[in-house]
Amino acid sequence: MTAIDVAYGKLLSDDLPHAIHNERDHRTYLARAEELLDKKGRSAAENRYLELLSVLIERYEQEHDPIVAPDPLEALKELMAANGMTQSALARLLGSSGITSEILSGKRSLSKTHIRKLAEAFNVSTDLFV
Repeated sequence: MTAIDVAYGKLLSDDLPHAIHNERDHRTYLARAEELLDKKGRSAAENRYLELLSVLIERYEQEHDPIVAPDPLEALKELMAANGMTQSALARLLGSSGITSEILSGKRSLSKTHIRKLAEAFNVSTDLFV
């Protein structure tokens, strides 16, 4: 066994981490992870322990509070509202009022060209509209 293994084993035996099953444990593990992230000069064993905590936290969050990608049309409408963009301004950007109307009503999907233009105009990733 290496010195790192021994130090890591000590960290594990001091706190016996386990799968997170409730919000209280989630908050506790988040606090521990934040402490380690803020610590200057973390040891290799602490880095390994932080990695374990991160895996446990991520698994809990994926199961209990998954991040769902927004619907591209809803994302477009939200961005328009947040930026004060009118339908006519969007039509000028996309090049056609008819196509813009169809997109906003859900009758037509965004093309790759539309997606690139929107991403550039709103300074967001193209992934938002896919």
